[in-house]
Amino acid sequence: MKLREYEIVISPAGEVEIHVDGFKGKGCLEAIKQFERMIGETKELRPTSGYYEPDEEVALHGQQLH
Repeated sequence: MKLREYEIVISPAGEVEIHVDGFKGKGCLEAIKQFERMIGETKELRPTSGYYEPDEEVALHGQQLH
């Protein structure tokens, strides 16, 4: 299984940045959608070079703990 990394940065002003790594193609968008359900809609998307590679199938399993 490929290593996938997620980094969520919340500034003192409350701005949130999500960085995902380890995806090829548009699979990263599925990961971002999962995070958006928890923290709100994305205002800006800045694709990395991996975004432009051929797509791979991505299955995400997550749970939110309160």
